[in-house]
Amino acid sequence: MNDANSDSSPHDPVITELRDKLRGISLLQHAVTVLEWDQETHMPIGGTESRAASLGELVGLQHKRAQDPALGDCISRAEEVAADCGDGDLQSLVREVRYDYDKSVRIPATLATEISESSSKTLMAWRSARENDDFPLFEPLLKKQIQLQEQYADCLQDGNTSRYDILMNLYERGMTSQRFEEICQQVVPGIRNIIERATENPTPEPAFMKGPWDTDKQLTFAKEVATELGYDFERGAIDLTAHPFCTSPAAPHDVRITTRVSSDDFIGNLYGVIHEAGHAMYEQGLDPAWEHTPLCDSISMGIHESQSRFWENDIGRGEPFWSHFLPKMRKYFPDQLADVNAREMAAAVNPVRPSLIRVEADEVTYSLHIALRFELEKGMFDGSITTSDLPGLWREKMKEYLGVEPENDRDGVLQDIHWSFGAFGYFPTYLLGSLYSAQFYQAIGEQIDIEGEVGAGRFGAILEWLHSRVHRPGRRRMPLELLEDATGQPLDPGVMIASLDRKVELVHGV
Repeated sequence: MNDANSDSSPHDPVITELRDKLRGISLLQHAVTVLEWDQETHMPIGGTESRAASLGELVGLQHKRAQDPALGDCISRAEEVAADCGDGDLQSLVREVRYDYDKSVRIPATLATEISESSSKTLMAWRSARENDDFPLFEPLLKKQIQLQEQYADCLQDGNTSRYDILMNLYERGMTSQRFEEICQQVVPGIRNIIERATENPTPEPAFMKGPWDTDKQLTFAKEVATELGYDFERGAIDLTAHPFCTSPAAPHDVRITTRVSSDDFIGNLYGVIHEAGHAMYEQGLDPAWEHTPLCDSISMGIHESQSRFWENDIGRGEPFWSHFLPKMRKYFPDQLADVNAREMAAAVNPVRPSLIRVEADEVTYSLHIALRFELEKGMFDGSITTSDLPGLWREKMKEYLGVEPENDRDGVLQDIHWSFGAFGYFPTYLLGSLYSAQFYQAIGEQIDIEGEVGAGRFGAILEWLHSRVHRPGRRRMPLELLEDATGQPLDPGVMIASLDRKVELVHGV
């Protein structure tokens, strides 16, 4: 990654000073992340108020350090060093640190603290509202989250960029709502065409899929799968939570995932673990030489999501995957899987069935869940949709996009965690991740016999391709630049649509 002929510039006193300051900010973030992890996995509900105050205090301290004028002065001096040394890594570092600093100084520490405290409280309210199917409990806190994110976007305003576009760029640099809408205009009709063909020749759920599936055995098998794929449990952990996620208290050395498990269905847990392990392997693949700096950080949530969807869908749902892993799973569930072969299992985990829950959606219909959320979010921030509109609009849009309608808000507007902590503009990255993933798979397939390697249980060459071209670059390149550098092609939604078309033809015979 280093373009310089000399290795002296990274050891310049100014660069050492800069890295020391960044390290202090990073360590505070690590503490915040651990507290957030605990809040999601182990903290009793009675700790909500105290935890919100703790998080608010730490985020306030971190924010003050991140906008310290002394840091700004250090960045200016580092920019002079980088400009003269010709070191590509150093130039990328100061560019990204400047980006972070300029963004940080625009956000008042009081607002950062308020957002953190509000998110902690709203998260706990969402969990209760979801459990009790009580949107009115959640709505006032959701409204406040929207107001806080509007204030946040206004602080970053530069020109006539919409608030929603500003928020989108927090997660996907360079993306706009207009560009994403154009992507949806290509993807949605293509997906609907595939769904229409698949539903004309539905595949019934095989009897062996009905369970019950022992939850402890499920978790053991899923951990075994994640380990073989490349998730390093010496630098990782797995726990149970209401909504699966991956978090990185200290990437690449401490990267954790969560899952949820049900005796009625092994798919949700297994593919949830593979999905989150894909995120974790990205974080574990970052460049440790630049720990505590933006060069040891992911460039976007779209690229991040590409890694989870690559392992979950492109690798994990194929027949070669099951040729290797089905005998291992049969050891845990000998009765259910006694007469099942790899092709039957691959068909069973790939049917196209429009459904209510995003995280349980099949690979084809998933993109429509994202298009729906994008439409609602955009409306919330341009003023055309109010929070009170959301439950009814959710039902209406689910019927329009997917032909199904939730009977309650638990399976509708309350199903996702993202709005509870103010992550507006995040959902589009899921679809972008699927698009990126399809192109990464295509590019890898031009160099590696993916099916042969996966069928033999060899994942190292695939993971190393991703490490070298996607993970280790960190934030050296923008998302679309990284995609084109890695694959040799610009973003092309047609690659994903063609891939899904081939898979549906194999499963549904249409």
